[in-house]
Amino acid sequence: HIASTKCFNALIMTMVVVNTLLVGIEVDFAIEVMAWNRFGFVFLEGLFCLLFTTELALRIQQQHWAFFQEFLNLLDYSLVVISWLDVAVSVITYRERVQFASTVRVFRFVRFIRLAEGRFFGLYKIAKGLANALQPVVYLAIISAAFIFTAAAFLTGLVAHDWVAINRWEAARMYAGSVWRSVLTVMQIATFDNWAELTNNLVEAGSPLTLIVVLGSIFGCSFAIINSLVGIMVERVSNISADAAENQELAAARAYEMLLQSLLVDLRYAMNRNGKIDFEAYWKLLRLPSIGEKLTIMGISPEEAEVFFALMDVDKTGQVTPVQLVNALGKAKGKCKSHDMCALICIVHKQCLRASRSVDRVHRLIEKVDQIQHRLCVCGRGLTRERLTTRDADVRAQEMHDRAADRERIFQK
Repeated sequence: HIASTKCFNALIMTMVVVNTLLVGIEVDFAIEVMAWNRFGFVFLEGLFCLLFTTELALRIQQQHWAFFQEFLNLLDYSLVVISWLDVAVSVITYRERVQFASTVRVFRFVRFIRLAEGRFFGLYKIAKGLANALQPVVYLAIISAAFIFTAAAFLTGLVAHDWVAINRWEAARMYAGSVWRSVLTVMQIATFDNWAELTNNLVEAGSPLTLIVVLGSIFGCSFAIINSLVGIMVERVSNISADAAENQELAAARAYEMLLQSLLVDLRYAMNRNGKIDFEAYWKLLRLPSIGEKLTIMGISPEEAEVFFALMDVDKTGQVTPVQLVNALGKAKGKCKSHDMCALICIVHKQCLRASRSVDRVHRLIEKVDQIQHRLCVCGRGLTRERLTTRDADVRAQEMHDRAADRERIFQK
């Protein structure tokens, strides 16, 4: 879209700078001047209004209703409307003083925050950190006001109600005559504006407790509050950096997923009737410029993509489904970096140690098995001897039974 081109945005930013300078010149020149005597300013402002209205229409045509969801876009819209009203009033009014509507156009210079968001991210982080830290800063301002008011009340009680202090220091009533004057005095001391002389006069004129109030004001307002402000800003900027990094990772993940889906659509065009793609068709697809660009974005060369086909073809049929190929290609994200190699080396070393421990355990188990086998051999030899002895006993018993039978037959005869 034309509203997203660099030339168009550069032209708009240039016109914003020129219009802001023109507002400053007009404020100096056109006070209490008749309308026709500043016709040049009115005419130029009309041209700027026409230009910014055209830009507004283009951006609304590009973003539709989403244009009004950002604060800066609403500010642009309001400034364009105010500019047209100012031009209309300048034309129809006989005598006109430069009004607030004319000078409020200088807020259009805030649009440079949008430029910083895209190209000067460091400046954008600081600006957004200031905006996000507004609520904690308001709370801190309330605490500071309460602290200053308390210190002023103590200072007034120690100086304004002490006639000795008033007689010693002629300006005591001017600096600490009331609570509100003491508030200004405490703020002056906290900002180190002639604080040494004021502190000396207050301590010499009043009670020694005045020194504690002064030092407490200095440390409380100058150091504690400033450090708190710095801490709030650092925290907000750190949160913005973390959120930006997280959003960048999510955007990269979404873009990578869209790239895989686009690659899946391209691979499905080469499917056969079985819903698979053979190596020849896959090889032809890898030579297409569009597929080559997508693989380049993924950090995979065509030769590596061919290897993935061979890895996914487990059954060696020469055919693989597009989903399997996309899943395999999605596992490889660019060339191997140093931290990847370090992680791989650590994993391999861990597995080697685990394998060594497993081998040692197997050796110990083998020794146990050898011992058990030796014991079983001893038991086997004992059983063999026992079996032989039992067999000999059986033979002898049989012989004895045979002899007894023979003897019995002889006796019967």
